[in-house]
Amino acid sequence: ESVDLLIVDEVHKVRRGNKINDIIKKIYTIHKFGFTGTLPEEVLDQWNIFAKFGDRIYSKMSHELKTESYVTPAKVTALVINYKTGPQFERTKDSTPADEYIAELKFLLTNDFRNGVINHLVNKFDNNSLVLVDLIDHGQAIYDKITNSSTTKEVYFIRGEVEVEERKRVQTLMEQQTNICVIAISKIFSTGINIKNLHYLIFAGGGKAKVKIVQSIGRGLRLHEDKKELIIFDIADNLKYGMLHYQKRKQLYTQEKIPHSFTTCHEK
Repeated sequence: ESVDLLIVDEVHKVRRGNKINDIIKKIYTIHKFGFTGTLPEEVLDQWNIFAKFGDRIYSKMSHELKTESYVTPAKVTALVINYKTGPQFERTKDSTPADEYIAELKFLLTNDFRNGVINHLVNKFDNNSLVLVDLIDHGQAIYDKITNSSTTKEVYFIRGEVEVEERKRVQTLMEQQTNICVIAISKIFSTGINIKNLHYLIFAGGGKAKVKIVQSIGRGLRLHEDKKELIIFDIADNLKYGMLHYQKRKQLYTQEKIPHSFTTCHEK
């Protein structure tokens, strides 16, 4: 009751039923301000935020920040991968709509050719890179692929069990050096991480969630004296759900006015 001013950064995380949401309901001041680079897509989630903080009073698009030299320009190259064989899935009377998607996901996350493409990219980069994944097993597979190659990169895998101090140490190293690859779980590294000396970003986990994608891009938009642009590689899988999700990401790049192109990669 003694709080007169409430400021919430990353306010898109205020969702119905979560603990932050419950805490905010206990603070009765009318002076509440929320900040975010990405409002949730769901209308009910937006209404929940507006109900607690009031109407949106100011907004600025990322392309405006780029024009005014507050952030680094970005461009996206989608690598559309054509596979020799696809995921093996046989629909039965007990199958659910999610089963086919899960089969495709398992196929991708364990695909040696796909992980090899990511390894090839990382080793071609002339500066620091961040590879974002959604699942620990997938991140571990990419980490093993890169470290078992003849790489000269320093490679780190940031996941939930990695202590905050170690994460900060890796961030500090990236600011000081130019030959580092970090593989990270997107939920950990997509929000609130400030790395200026980051030149390359790989979306290895796919998906279509707007908040995750925009926040992830934001990791590389910090200005740095040696960085002219952020180069993003979007791994787009030429499979049923892979293409559906890529089309959603492509729409998002268009909305954010990020130049994007694609090239095709064939598994032999």
